[in-house]
Amino acid sequence: MERMSLRKDTCKGPQEVTKLSLLSITLLIVNLSVISFSATASDEVSSEEYIFDAELFKGTNFDQSVLESLKNPNAIAAGEYKLDVYINNELLGNYTVPYITHDNSVLPCLPENLISDIGLRENVTVSKNTKSCLITSDISTAIVARTNLSELKLNVSVPQAMLLSRPKDYVNPDKFQTGNNVGFLNYVSNYYHVSYSDSRGSNLDSLWLSLNGGINIASWQYRQISNLNWNKETGYQWNNVRQYVQRPLPAFNTQLMAGQLITNGKFFSGMSYNGLNLSSAEEMLPQSQRGYAPLIKGIASSNAKVTIRQNGLDIYQTTVPPGAFEINDLYPTGGNGDLTVVITEADGTIKTFSVPFSALPESIRPGMSKYNLALGRVRDTDVTTEFGDFIYQRGITNALTANGGLRMAKNYTAYVFGGVHASRIGAIGADATYSTAKLSDDRTSQGWMSHLSWSKTFSATGTNLSLASYRYSTAGYRDLLSVLGDRNKIYTGNEWLNYTSGQRERWDLTLSQTLGDFGTSYINAATQSYRDGRSRDTQYQLGFSKMLGRNISMNVALTRQRVGTYNDRGHVENAAAVSFSIPLFSDSPRPVSFSTSYNHSNSGGDQYQASASGMADDNQTTSYSITAIRDQKYQQNVFSGSLQRRLPKASLAASASKGQGYWQTSANAQGALAVHAGGVTFGPYLGDTFAIVEAKGAEGARIFSSDQTVIDNNGYALIPALTPYRYNNISLDPKGMQGHAEIIDSQKRVVPVAGAAVNVSFKTRTGTALLITVTSREGNTLPMGTQVYDQQGEAIGITGQGGQVYVRVPDTSGELLAEWGNGKKCYIPYTLSEDEINAEIVNLSATCSNRQGGVS
Repeated sequence: MERMSLRKDTCKGPQEVTKLSLLSITLLIVNLSVISFSATASDEVSSEEYIFDAELFKGTNFDQSVLESLKNPNAIAAGEYKLDVYINNELLGNYTVPYITHDNSVLPCLPENLISDIGLRENVTVSKNTKSCLITSDISTAIVARTNLSELKLNVSVPQAMLLSRPKDYVNPDKFQTGNNVGFLNYVSNYYHVSYSDSRGSNLDSLWLSLNGGINIASWQYRQISNLNWNKETGYQWNNVRQYVQRPLPAFNTQLMAGQLITNGKFFSGMSYNGLNLSSAEEMLPQSQRGYAPLIKGIASSNAKVTIRQNGLDIYQTTVPPGAFEINDLYPTGGNGDLTVVITEADGTIKTFSVPFSALPESIRPGMSKYNLALGRVRDTDVTTEFGDFIYQRGITNALTANGGLRMAKNYTAYVFGGVHASRIGAIGADATYSTAKLSDDRTSQGWMSHLSWSKTFSATGTNLSLASYRYSTAGYRDLLSVLGDRNKIYTGNEWLNYTSGQRERWDLTLSQTLGDFGTSYINAATQSYRDGRSRDTQYQLGFSKMLGRNISMNVALTRQRVGTYNDRGHVENAAAVSFSIPLFSDSPRPVSFSTSYNHSNSGGDQYQASASGMADDNQTTSYSITAIRDQKYQQNVFSGSLQRRLPKASLAASASKGQGYWQTSANAQGALAVHAGGVTFGPYLGDTFAIVEAKGAEGARIFSSDQTVIDNNGYALIPALTPYRYNNISLDPKGMQGHAEIIDSQKRVVPVAGAAVNVSFKTRTGTALLITVTSREGNTLPMGTQVYDQQGEAIGITGQGGQVYVRVPDTSGELLAEWGNGKKCYIPYTLSEDEINAEIVNLSATCSNRQGGVS
């Protein structure tokens, strides 16, 4: 049964329309009686009955067949319901579920897509099913479905042994959507102007335009990145940055790309090339399978509760049956820290054990693997060559991840091997790369580069050593880009800045320490030495932050940097910065943030800065900032301000500043357009995966998840970003909707592949809204609960008290069919004048009869 819309206040416009199903309206009418109940359905039918007295509905009659169908406490009227479906009390999703009459009861009939998403084992699922849906007893008598209609919930209880072992947030690949054929273009433009009032030179004007877009055809996706630069001195310059095609291959958890690409730079140096790439796409996996988390194994003596804690916080909980169990869907955590596993048995017995947990970016879950294959020709170098990369990573155990790779080109080969070992002392990663290269006919270079890293969280002291690494290169080690540069120098004599042959060793350290109520501190340090006579580069940074009262934050940073040179120990720069951020009017829809800072450095001297930023409107679409700077060294003051505005189809910004002897201004605009089967739609800057919403007649309606996304006059809107390979719920808000239409289904759910442009179509009903008072030829009102259908046989209304029915019709004249009881029916004629067609709502009176007169 289709959903319809019921106007809350017949004197209001379309924005006051509330969407209710016909069945929900029927139940609402029943609840108006003195005797009411909470409708709950299951496969069990109670023998207890309620008696409804029709005399309680004063001033009208009522369709007794509706009362008859609802007299049992567990009864629900047959039809279709849009419900949140839970499997063993865990939300699966929102589904349209038919309720059918079976053995004198109305039971939920699970549609094929819902049965597939539940994930029943193959030996449980009914084979060769020819029905469009199944009641639970058709599948197994052990499966029980219970409906809570007041909360629009259906909970299906399924024994764990009947379910496939699936990770949390699993999405069936059959649900993945490649989207529609579409072309789209993102644009970012910026104009910059400076005027000088002194002798520094002529005015400066420049314009920059970035274009980023593509075309989707079936599963193939073409992408191009270009930009245009203009200034007075050099004129226009057009750059094609990159263009390539890509295609997701979900069956293999792989992404295919071809064109102008860039290597990932994880083990070998990153470089631009023309060619193709095949790589593992971790985003295709459930969230609980991404990143690194250990495999938890244990033994339970009963139906036990298993809780996993990290750093004193519960991060996972589940119930397991007696015997050995495995937990392989633990979400990756944001930091390190050993895991404590607590097994609570049914008799109250508690057992605990710990699992070491430390990770580096290269750590992989046990049993999981990643690969990356790149083939092509090196780009953007004077000397070029064909090459091939292959990298493979495998999680062996909780403690061990193995890595390996090969890069080959003409007269060049490099091998890398290593891994990550996690233990109670932290995660230690080590890899070694060997390269051999022929630089010229009589010159060959070969050598090693080794890399060691360590990560550890000391929970007791709140110390997080997130990364400490050491890298060492022998004199003969070369990466491929350095080899090509050396060859170019030999052939042409042009100098090549060769970092890999010049570097000897490098240390990096990142350390953070929580100080409880006193705040947080951190240390960052790096040092690097060279073997070509250049002195060492060294940098230290110490920082401290603390939240003061009333959400005031304070940050302090000290920096010392020494840049090496070839003739002395290098140049030293010391800097210090202190800043405060003070929130104002936090409870207002227009909050303001005030900040002030002091900066000092050897070369820049002292600088003071104060700024305020906030929202200029209650909808938080317009933001502003004002800044004042005092530069003590140059004895000048600089004042600047900016204004940003988010519109449904673009974002605009402008800024200006004034200093000693100059003033500056700039303007920025960014947005997007999409060309699709329905025309051209403008909107905000688009991500690689987005949606085109279609809701004809719903102009002015908004998307709940994005208040600035509004259905345009053509019935379309762009949702700028969706999460690929995950359920994305999209809902329409009728508030602000213009025109003569109602939204029939206001919520959709999509699962796009990466790079898809998914069309999301909402069903609407357009036409003039009518409130008709209907009587029979004998002067009697129609029974409450009488259903009304249009000329296409679609249910569009239901009679309330006094024989009133609310409907929306597209034509200026016609007739509607009313049905009630055991086959009773009559026809409701209507005719609208020209003035009434454009009215928000029209009140009519009509006589319902058969075409020959009277009720049939």
